[in-house]
Amino acid sequence: MAWKFFKASTLCGSSAAARSQSKPQQPTARLFLFMDNLWHRTLHRLIRVSYFDRVTVRHAERLPDPGPILYIGLHRNGAVDGFTYKSICTRAVFMVAKQLRRSPIGCFFFSGIEVARDKDGDPAAAAINAAAMKECAKRLHDGGELFIFPEGTSALGPRHLPFKSGAARLIEQHLAIGAPLTVVPLGIFYESPTSFRARVELVVGEPLRTDLPANLSQPARVRELKQRITAALENVGVNVPDAETLAQIERLACIATLGTGRSFAATQKQLERGVPPAVEAAWRELEPVLTQHPLWLHQGVPLFPMSSLIVYALLLIPTGLLALLGVVLNLPPLAAAAWAGRKFPDDRNVVLLWKVLVGVPAFLLWAGTLLVAAAVSGHWLWLAVWLAATAVSTQLWYRVKKLAVVVHNGLRFPGLRARMLAFRELVLKEVRDEPA
Repeated sequence: MAWKFFKASTLCGSSAAARSQSKPQQPTARLFLFMDNLWHRTLHRLIRVSYFDRVTVRHAERLPDPGPILYIGLHRNGAVDGFTYKSICTRAVFMVAKQLRRSPIGCFFFSGIEVARDKDGDPAAAAINAAAMKECAKRLHDGGELFIFPEGTSALGPRHLPFKSGAARLIEQHLAIGAPLTVVPLGIFYESPTSFRARVELVVGEPLRTDLPANLSQPARVRELKQRITAALENVGVNVPDAETLAQIERLACIATLGTGRSFAATQKQLERGVPPAVEAAWRELEPVLTQHPLWLHQGVPLFPMSSLIVYALLLIPTGLLALLGVVLNLPPLAAAAWAGRKFPDDRNVVLLWKVLVGVPAFLLWAGTLLVAAAVSGHWLWLAVWLAATAVSTQLWYRVKKLAVVVHNGLRFPGLRARMLAFRELVLKEVRDEPA
């Protein structure tokens, strides 16, 4: 396992739970906690801004006032989910897998209340998890906010993984003492979960009902709450029979939303109920034609120009050159991230995570090297050029990729343009535009 290369647990310091339980009173300890929290908030914001083109929130009006609040989120794309959820759960402490903080690089990226997962085989798992549950209960009792992934681990499959009972038990314990609690379900949708500068949509569900019949036993109360958690999370996520169906509705959602302002998540939820027969029939006819050609794809879809190809080509030339300049000036960290995304992942749900784990330190090292070089040489103008090119390239990357796909397909396969655009019009007609 690649983590063993970094393993040096004693350098990490204690977990967030242990630090909180120790109730440090000394100014230096309080300063350490403040700087630790500030570091991780800043780093996670940097990751969101640099790795995603846009993070949007659906039903943001459902987000409650400050705590006690328990957020329960679907887990799709590895620990990267936490970076993204943090953009709306800014005050929440996350439960994190102890495995993530077993090395200095893990402590560099992650903070939270540590739990041991079954698959990690930690012999002290029972004691670790009991302490974690106690710390979680205390945080809610003190009016704080907490974030839990009830699945325990992530997967980019066609439906959620089985939910654990920990969140239900935590809610039941809190309600048993008569304390109020708001439970908010959250879903997450990646337009392209393994890609750099893709888009993400977060969905805020209706708060969970926490009223329970008085005559229920404690185990029955936990089972009832777990059923409600399951229903709430299924309502904010997509659940289809198999990976092929998921790929189909993601592809159709891409066609229906690109350039339209529609919600990617809402479109997938509508298609979850079934693909319109007319769209299904048209795609069965069109797909064999498309697969005969080496088309370029954007999120699994071959894009073609909506208007004159010349307009798209004229847009691609300057934007492409600016984006390319940023790539050339940051080639070492970009190459390191791309290499890590191919070398270390054992499944798609951790591809982007490995790009982040290697790419961010590589970028910071690269930036530090350029800063030192500018200070030594006195050529600060070159550093300013690098900063500007990096910022502009980052902002343009998503659009340049789409333009490149459009221009390539339009130039090489102009005969397919009319059929693809006709199919898009059919999708827009048959798939309703539900309110975002």
